[in-house]
Amino acid sequence: MSSVNVSEAVPSSRNFTLVGATYGLYGLGLFMLWPTLFGLVIAYVKRDDVPPLLSSHYRWLINTFWWWLVVWSVIIAAMLVVIIPNAIEIESAVHSGQYFNIPWELIGAGTLGGLALVVVWLWVFYRLVRGALRLSDGREAP
Repeated sequence: MSSVNVSEAVPSSRNFTLVGATYGLYGLGLFMLWPTLFGLVIAYVKRDDVPPLLSSHYRWLINTFWWWLVVWSVIIAAMLVVIIPNAIEIESAVHSGQYFNIPWELIGAGTLGGLALVVVWLWVFYRLVRGALRLSDGREAP
């Protein structure tokens, strides 16, 4: 019969609490930017100092942040490619005293871009809930 070192099998509650707080910071980050950045710093600093179970959660959070940032940046850039030229055209029409119409491209870019941002927000929310539930069950992050 082999003996299992309990300190290796079960991480300390302090480490569990810190990972949970990091999930909480990311959750606040769904509404504000700064808590997510604080959570990202904690995840980078602590990921090598904790047992593999908790390290997997820090990796999960780090990956979530970078995918979130990349996808949001692509969506915003795509929206701006459509919105900026149309906004310049509308501004010049207003200054020349002409009537102007809001082009359908502008409405479509705003609508589709907004929907895409909501989908990404929901994806991040899903990842945070899934990771937090796995943490509360004492399982590694997916």
